[in-house]
This record gives sequence, C-alpha cells and structure tokens, in this order.
Amino acid sequence: MSKEMGKPILVFVVLLGVMGLACVVPGIGSATPVATPTPLGDTISFTIPAYTISLEPGEVVPGTQIEYVGRAGDVYKVKIDGLEANKRSGDSLIWNGVIAPGVFANYNLRLTTAVFGEVPVAGPVQLLVFNPEPTEIEASELEQLTTRYHFGNIVINYFVPAGSIIPGTTILFEGLEPQPPGSQSAQQGRLAGLSGYPLVALGDSLVWTGRLRDNVTIRYNLRVASLSEDGIRLAGTAELWITE
Repeated sequence: MSKEMGKPILVFVVLLGVMGLACVVPGIGSATPVATPTPLGDTISFTIPAYTISLEPGEVVPGTQIEYVGRAGDVYKVKIDGLEANKRSGDSLIWNGVIAPGVFANYNLRLTTAVFGEVPVAGPVQLLVFNPEPTEIEASELEQLTTRYHFGNIVINYFVPAGSIIPGTTILFEGLEPQPPGSQSAQQGRLAGLSGYPLVALGDSLVWTGRLRDNVTIRYNLRVASLSEDGIRLAGTAELWITE
C-alpha cells in the first residue's frame, strides 16, 4: 500500500479513537445517552408559554430534577440534577431531558416572589413528542387515564394548507366546500379523518381528542381563525396527559 493511500485510513482510525475517548473521558463526553430528535416530520412540538407551579421544601418541578430544598433569608436553596445551587427571586431554573418514553422537555423557568413559604416558579416549557401516531379516541376515555404528568394551556396556532393533516391529529383539511353559483351562504371547509360533521365555517370550534403515543394523550380545543383557498388557520389551546 502506498503512503498516499494509507493517509486517509490513518486519519479515519485517529478520528474513531477520539470519538471513543469522548464517550469515556470526564469533561469530554457523557455516559448518559443523549435524546436525539427523530427526522423532521417525525417529531411534534408543543409550547406552554406560561407554565407555573409553587413548591414546598422537598418538592420537585414535575418531570424534572429541579428540587426545592429550603430558604435562608433571600436565598432559595435548590438542587438541579442533584447539584446544589443558591437562587434568588428572578433567577433561572433551567432543565431539559427525557420525562417519559418518547417525550423530551425543555423547562426555562424563573423564581418569582415567594409568599407564605411557597416558592412559585414560572416560565415557558417546550415538549417534544417523538414518532407520534395520532389515533382518535372518545373524550370519555380521559376519565380513565392514570396520569403521571398533565400539561395545560398549550398554545396552538396552525396554518394547514388544503390536502394536509392538522398536526397531531387524524384530521385532513380537504379544502373549501363547493358552493352553487350565486349562493350567499358562508364559506365552509371540508374535513376528513374525524368522527362527526365534516364541515366548518369561520369562527367554528373544533375539538379533537386522541393519542399521540400509547403513553401520550391530547385534547385540542380550537377555533377556525381563517378560511380560504390557501388553507385553514386554527388557533386555541391543547391539554396533554402523559401516563408513564
């Protein structure tokens, strides 16, 4: 083998060695597997702009490893991933990680003013659900859930072109419903892939309940904000239940 042919192989071997070291040498790599988002289209994202919770000593922010330990004057002692930290009102409480199979979360919280010994925290939370496979269920099934985590006030604002599916649902927006010539009726859009009446007009409500994964259930409470040949805009809120 010539020296010129051997050089690429040598570089490749060295790179493999460096990658291996990064997995075992402290400060270079992590022994904990990193949650990697699936390819575009196989992940759905939800945002809670104003997630709030109040903590007592020993309690944690649900789904995280942010624990409130106690208070000493204006200092709030917390643990994040088991590491102690001193925080004051207005300071950040940031955490991200896998909170359930197929669900990754980013918490960007801050301490707010404490009252009567409780420690309220507030801020945006983003949830990523990997490989969703939406299936419609009866709303009554929500009463049978054994919930591990519940997230409300998820803000939804979707624009769905004709021929596309509303994200996180089985509902297909087919397009505008044809009208007879000269008709003065309000324009309607036709939906498919849902149980019940398939036509909606501007301002109508649209409620859908289903599962994104075996352990993730969602309920959309939306309204038609705009409707045209270009597509349909749906705005409102959603609730998410994680059972395991």
